[in-house]
Amino acid sequence: MLADAFHRPLKDLRISVTDRCNFRCTYCMPFNEYSWITKEDILSYEEITRLTGLFAGLGAEKIRLTGGEPLVRKDLEVLVGMLTGIKGIKDICLTTNGALLAEKARALRAAGLRRLNVSLDTLDPSKFRRVTQRGELAPVLAGLEAAKREEFSPIKLNAVIERGVNEQEIVPLAVE
Repeated sequence: MLADAFHRPLKDLRISVTDRCNFRCTYCMPFNEYSWITKEDILSYEEITRLTGLFAGLGAEKIRLTGGEPLVRKDLEVLVGMLTGIKGIKDICLTTNGALLAEKARALRAAGLRRLNVSLDTLDPSKFRRVTQRGELAPVLAGLEAAKREEFSPIKLNAVIERGVNEQEIVPLAVE
């Protein structure tokens, strides 16, 4: 069993499937300040599955798929299907900005994904565009609706709250 410095068991494994993202959020990935990892240096789905199996053998039970934006990686539902077959893995969650979720929700659910964390910092379309530097709010909201229709549970919202930018959004986001 893997343990941290305080001898607590490590059961959660976070896997970044790509460094790419379709947004350039001001607090995360501003324009002109990022060197991309080459495709050859990113783990294949088979390599990710093998490593996950090894970590499961050491006690990992929960997987969180992240990025960048994991949904920009082609056929992510194939990886989800591969991971759901690993003995000992009890839970897989995807953290996404939601912009591509409407078109991928059904395939991800069919592959075995049950939980989602969606990053959403504002419900104001112009503020959303300002924070993401290229994203639109409507596709994210459509992705959340598609996730609800596909009965993902739970669907959690993550928000980065910045003073002077979106602190007045806390309550509206909590109600959403």
